[in-house]
Amino acid sequence: MSDDSPPRAKFWDIEGWGLRWKVTAVLAVPVTVAMVLGGLRVQGELSNAVHFTEAADQIVVVPDIVALEASMGTVTSGYASGTLTKEDRATAESLMNDVAEQARNPELDPAVASSINQTVSDGRALLNLMDSPGVATDLLAERQRAFAADFIREVDDIVRPIEDSEVVDKGYQLTNAWQAQRRLFEQAMGLVIVKDVYASPEGREKARTGNIPTSAVVAAAGAESSLLDVLDRYYPKGDERLQTLRNNINDRNALIDKGLADAARGGVLPILQLRSSLIASRDVYQELTSEAAKDIASTVQVRAAETRSAALRDTAIVLGTLLAALVLALLVSRSLIGPIRRLRYGALKAARRDLPDAIEQIKASDDPRALSFEPVAVHSSEEIGQLARAVDDIHGQALKLAGEQAQLRLQINDMFETLARRSKSLVDQQLGLIENLEFEEKDPKRLESLFRLDHLAARMRRNGENLLILAGTRVRRSQAAPIPLGDVLRAAISEVEDYQRVQMGATPEGALSGTVVTDVVHLLAELVDNSLRASPPDTSVTFSFARAVDGGVLLEIADRGIGIPADDMRAVNERLASGGEVGPETARHMGLFVVSRLAKRHGLTVRLRSTFDTARNPGVTVSIHIPNALIVSQAARQDTGSQRKIPAAPVRTAIPAPAAPAPRKDNPQLPATRNGLPTRTPSTPAPSPAPAGVVATASGTSLPRRQPGASGIAAGAGSSAVAPAAQSRDTVNVRGSGAMPKLPVRRPQAATPESQSETAPAESQPQHAPRSENRIEAPPSSNGDDQSPVRHRYRTNSAKTASFFQSRIDPPPAEATPRPGGGTPIFSDMVSDWLTDPTGTEGAPGVWHSAGDAGWSAAERINETPVEVDPEIGLPKRRPGDRLVPGTVEGAHNTGTLRRVRDPETIRANLSRHQQGVRNGRATRLAERNSIEGDR
Repeated sequence: MSDDSPPRAKFWDIEGWGLRWKVTAVLAVPVTVAMVLGGLRVQGELSNAVHFTEAADQIVVVPDIVALEASMGTVTSGYASGTLTKEDRATAESLMNDVAEQARNPELDPAVASSINQTVSDGRALLNLMDSPGVATDLLAERQRAFAADFIREVDDIVRPIEDSEVVDKGYQLTNAWQAQRRLFEQAMGLVIVKDVYASPEGREKARTGNIPTSAVVAAAGAESSLLDVLDRYYPKGDERLQTLRNNINDRNALIDKGLADAARGGVLPILQLRSSLIASRDVYQELTSEAAKDIASTVQVRAAETRSAALRDTAIVLGTLLAALVLALLVSRSLIGPIRRLRYGALKAARRDLPDAIEQIKASDDPRALSFEPVAVHSSEEIGQLARAVDDIHGQALKLAGEQAQLRLQINDMFETLARRSKSLVDQQLGLIENLEFEEKDPKRLESLFRLDHLAARMRRNGENLLILAGTRVRRSQAAPIPLGDVLRAAISEVEDYQRVQMGATPEGALSGTVVTDVVHLLAELVDNSLRASPPDTSVTFSFARAVDGGVLLEIADRGIGIPADDMRAVNERLASGGEVGPETARHMGLFVVSRLAKRHGLTVRLRSTFDTARNPGVTVSIHIPNALIVSQAARQDTGSQRKIPAAPVRTAIPAPAAPAPRKDNPQLPATRNGLPTRTPSTPAPSPAPAGVVATASGTSLPRRQPGASGIAAGAGSSAVAPAAQSRDTVNVRGSGAMPKLPVRRPQAATPESQSETAPAESQPQHAPRSENRIEAPPSSNGDDQSPVRHRYRTNSAKTASFFQSRIDPPPAEATPRPGGGTPIFSDMVSDWLTDPTGTEGAPGVWHSAGDAGWSAAERINETPVEVDPEIGLPKRRPGDRLVPGTVEGAHNTGTLRRVRDPETIRANLSRHQQGVRNGRATRLAERNSIEGDR
């Protein structure tokens, strides 16, 4: 399963939108269109309502304008004809003030209001002109016509923007009635001209001849009659007002004809009658125009109210429709998004939590097929429900496959573990055979080859343990006693082939909990082996130590190799921190997997960093943090009481003296027996040897008590002994008396002598005979017949291998043996004590006796004793102390501490053989089989 996030989608990439955004877009587009269209409709209705309202406020001035124009026509015609009255002028001035006041209406268009004010000013100027004497009639008529034209244009500006058919018809009705009314003014001005003609003698002369200018009157009357025909469309048929106007036209025509005839006979025109007819027609026209203007105003107000109601109605309809659409859209989207959201949650939960948890349970469960899962919470039968069932099927198939894989993995792990254990058992047998060959081999070259085989077999055994760790098997260890940190580190060093290149300084105090010693040794061995292989053969690998802040110990293993690139080192540290997850890199980096698995098992922290900052050969430093919980202090080890005190004098079977002692020779170099042992000639029959560590009493024998460490073996061989009765393994940190570590003589088929928790001061010992290069077998333990076979101490506990490298504090020897050139680090630290027996020598007057006489006799006897063979595996049985030689052998001269220098190659071979034997001789076949049965 990949945790990488997908690339961030662009906002214009619709496919990358989330489901909510897609559903929102699908629903938002039509809803938005509906809202826009509904809003436009409502806005149009509201705009019309506002427009009609404004028009209704503006149309109020139209009736006054029409009345003012008619009044100004009456005043002008009355002034011209001499029939003007004060009431007519007062009415005109009052109407001018009303129109000027309404021109201040803010609802009026500023241009229209300004034009009305200008026209009112022209009307006042016309009235003022009438006050001047001698004003021509033509000038007054012209000014009146201009005044009327301005008012007609202004009324048209007010009515024309109203886009309503009824208002338009009412406007046409008003305009036609107004135009017909203006024809009355033309008729009046024509009558004034006729009157002026008859007022002069020349006019009367023309009247007699019939040449009177009445065309203006006739034309104005004809125009009025035509406009009345137009007005018939706006009024009901046979309207009395229109008929009255027609009758007035006919009456005026008759009066004119009669007056012309009378004027021709010297009579006068009926001016007053004509004026009365014109005024009567004017009143009818004013009624028509006022009615038309009011109809326009009322129509506009009705339309304003209607548009307001329509706007409110459309707004309510649009909002209701939008709300219903939104509710429906939300219901549909919820029915779509809800199941998809539950499906997504269930699928992600199954992929990221349920399935991994179930797989972990499958890995930890004995029956992987017994697991169940929770289905996706979508129970519909439509497409989303079908998809949910498909996800459940995939989940179930994944769990089934994981169970089958886990079952198969368990089977493979079992086979893997069985094969690894069998291989490890075979390697252990191989190590035993190689050890026997090493014991019997005397050729240095062949012995070196056997050492190499021994190392190779040891590495094969460690690889077998790695395979067990890879299979997830946790080896059960019975070790419970704490092991000193120095011993743990030395045991790890002994696991590698090029141990000579490992340098280790002073080790920190404290001990490691016995339950983790084996795994820590294994971990350190893997790291040291890796450092040795990754660094040049002429360089060394160093151990360094420091106390951590939490009280634990920080170990560092530094090499001078080619190093690791920063990215690879970061990846390695991540794998170390992961705790040994099995992956494609596990087979290639088996050591890294084992280290991370062991570190996770015991809470250790392992990190890698560069040793140097140089670009060439930066090296790698491995830091291992051991927590304080795994560290046992010295005081805690003393208070635990788990260490068993070893008896100072273990009982051993006495060795009988030789039946026929050989005569003593003066030559100190005694002849050797068939085993290569020198022949001793005691002066008296050798008594039964005293137990090791017990000083001879008044029996008269010269055999001394054998003290622990008197022969240099116990202190160097190990730091713990095996209790014969309980088969327990308690480690005692025993330090000798030398500054350099002492190395024991390796006894094939025999364990090193048991060490005591408390050492007694060494007493004087007799001189010993020269040592032979052949190995001496010790006599069997006196209590060996009464106890079960004892595990070899080093096969039982790998950490005790470190006792081989344990340092002891001894006083410096009398003479320092020159260190051979080119020796190994371990050889350099131990060669002096290896070649020197720290026990003192003591001369004997007269007949020479030695504490080793019993040993020589015991060696002769043991050499003839047959070796007991284990019938199950066909290999000799090993018993600790069975072939231990009691007592010690000292030099023949009592001239101080004598150091005998041996061949360095022989010493190095002895050292390597002992190290390999101790490391590889950890358990007998019976102990291994018991351990295998216990693990299973």
